[in-house]
Amino acid sequence: MKKIRIDVELKKQISNELNISLQSVRMSLEYVFNSDNAKKVRKMAKELLIKEAENIKI
Repeated sequence: MKKIRIDVELKKQISNELNISLQSVRMSLEYVFNSDNAKKVRKMAKELLIKEAENIKI
């Protein structure tokens, strides 16, 4: 099953920035939706995950 897993804080951030519901964010990340907004959600989620990963110090 295709799914992008991110923390609820990041989901809220995406929801607020794109002015869409948390349910829309969740369904976009689960690939239920494939609209332009859903693609924006997935792109934003990827960018936020990369940003989080860059903060990890090894």
